[in-house]
Amino acid sequence: METKMNDRRRMQVFFSNEAWSTVETFVEEANKDFKDGSIGISDVINEMIMSSKIDIKSLQAKRTDIKRSLKNLAVKDNLDLDSAIKALMDLKARVSKRSGRTTNSSQEEV
Repeated sequence: METKMNDRRRMQVFFSNEAWSTVETFVEEANKDFKDGSIGISDVINEMIMSSKIDIKSLQAKRTDIKRSLKNLAVKDNLDLDSAIKALMDLKARVSKRSGRTTNSSQEEV
């Protein structure tokens, strides 16, 4: 959902529990002992976005769909089987690391 308001955009975004906790912490820290105004969630998120540097390759690795990758490899004309196997093994290792981090953070929350 996106609505344009003047030169701003309003969009519904879903946060992981970890991301939301970080946002809440920043909002609390920003407002602590700040008597001359108030800083809201949107202010903090806008600042985070404008001052962040995103690792595109890492983001792509986290969001890679293995089935889609296999389909894309299957339709290539000049498929180098050794390269395809190596790419899938690398992808599997990245997905395993991601699953391990999720499991570890889930265990820490309990």
